[in-house]
Amino acid sequence: MVVVKTCLFYAHVVKTASRNCQISATSTRVRFAPSPTGPMHIGGLRTALVNFMFARKSGGKFILRIENTDQSRCSDAALTDIFECLSWSGLKPDEGPNIGGPCGPYVQSERKDIYQHYAELLVKSGQAYPCFCSPTRLEVLKKEQRRRGETLRYDNRCRHLSKENVQRAMQQNLPFVLRFKLSPIATTLHDIVFKDIEFPCSDAEGDLVIIKSDGMPVYHFANVVDDHLMGVTHVIRGSEWITSVPKHLQLYNAFGWNPPTFAHLPLMLSSSGKKFSKRLSAPLDLSLVSNLRQAGYLPSAVLTWMSATGGLFAPSSQSNASSANAVSEQVSHCRPQWEPERFIEELLPSFELSSLTRHHARVSLPLLQQCGRLHFDRLVDKVLISSSNGSPQQPGNEENICQQVRSFLSSAPTLSLQVSICPLLKDDKRLVQTLCRLRGRVSCLSDLTGEFRFLWLRPTADSMLAVCPTLRAQRSHAENWSSFTRSALALVTALKAMAVHDNVNEDALAALLASTFDRRVLPTALTMKVLRACLTGSETGMPVVELILLLSPQEASLRLQTVLADLTSGASPPPTS
Repeated sequence: MVVVKTCLFYAHVVKTASRNCQISATSTRVRFAPSPTGPMHIGGLRTALVNFMFARKSGGKFILRIENTDQSRCSDAALTDIFECLSWSGLKPDEGPNIGGPCGPYVQSERKDIYQHYAELLVKSGQAYPCFCSPTRLEVLKKEQRRRGETLRYDNRCRHLSKENVQRAMQQNLPFVLRFKLSPIATTLHDIVFKDIEFPCSDAEGDLVIIKSDGMPVYHFANVVDDHLMGVTHVIRGSEWITSVPKHLQLYNAFGWNPPTFAHLPLMLSSSGKKFSKRLSAPLDLSLVSNLRQAGYLPSAVLTWMSATGGLFAPSSQSNASSANAVSEQVSHCRPQWEPERFIEELLPSFELSSLTRHHARVSLPLLQQCGRLHFDRLVDKVLISSSNGSPQQPGNEENICQQVRSFLSSAPTLSLQVSICPLLKDDKRLVQTLCRLRGRVSCLSDLTGEFRFLWLRPTADSMLAVCPTLRAQRSHAENWSSFTRSALALVTALKAMAVHDNVNEDALAALLASTFDRRVLPTALTMKVLRACLTGSETGMPVVELILLLSPQEASLRLQTVLADLTSGASPPPTS
């Protein structure tokens, strides 16, 4: 047929790809196949997570495939975001772009010849045909169907063209697409999550376009061909693709291929119950992975948070299990239940895809914050234990929390901060001690640039006087300021003496403050405001005792001495760190 000559037909490319794709017929193979049309949203990352966990639980392979057949909507920035999000999350593919594997290429735009070959097989077998209908005709057809209140569908006009008419159109170089002949048959989908789903008719939209006029395949066709050639055994994707299954099953049947097992995941909805969209997202919405990254949520916390939706984990035990199931109960009892502080690796033994509910899940910011706090605390403890044992941190998905804090703070837009000039960030031991005192307070690393900003930036006299009215008032009162200065210098001396000890506690600091400042000259509340301003640059915030513990007596003494030198006439130059 002339169509065979017109379409690119490289059988040798397909033979080479098939020959090189040497995969085990019994191994589990799943894929995450995003389209680079916008920033990755959490629904996409959750799909990647479920595929990743399914592969790891079964000892199979996790494949990354880039579905970019719609070139007009794809962007390099979105593609980069996909790679960065997977790298950040620790969901490392076993095969894919930049990794390689036995079934490449793993980018659909690089597989064009393969799709055209398989489309030609359908044309040869009479199951596909060229369609020459112009966009104008198709639009007129839709308008008429709307006017009559009919379902919008292609009328299959070109299915019935004679060979002569096809040849004449080819000779005239008329643009065409290739369509697959859909049969009006009922279809049943056996889905791991949604169980059996009946589809009464598979051709409601008319025959399916499989190759566009530019030679690129449509999603449905490329998806089926790729899943088969890459040996995908389980297709795990969002439930929005359920309605596409009848078309896919007919394509599998047309080629004589066995379809994979399907599992469609309920959607992740916003807290208001609306569907997330990667095209329309509020700047601070939870829908985009980039927002979570920029906020400084730890990857492990985000993955655990996403895994909480839908009941992906089997219960740890059954209270009413019979004696016949005693062994099974003992095994399941060893499985960890989902808990917000657990890492994904710890949850793998209880991961069960069949346990997933069919209901769409609403994301919860409080749950994300809880996971964030618990994971932050665990990673701090992990470094603390490693340092106390004198052993390096064990390898894993999370880098050392100290490294993460340094990296985040050095790039935080709200801090003009160079890590090299921040004393607290230079010393792992001091940093870990400070982070330990923040247990239960940090959900994400951006918390460190808000309430705890003072930890990384020493206040200056100008900045303090600009925002601290109590400090300005006391400084203008000579007698009060002189008394405060004498007491503050005494506190500096005492804190320096304390700095040589590791067991400084709240009671000792509280007693020191009470004995150092004369509340008859300046009320305690005002004294604490001025001290807080000298330590943090703000009159409001946490108790001064907690501030000194967070900063360390050494750092607190340095800050006080520096501020007093700047604010008091004739003071000695501020010390260096």
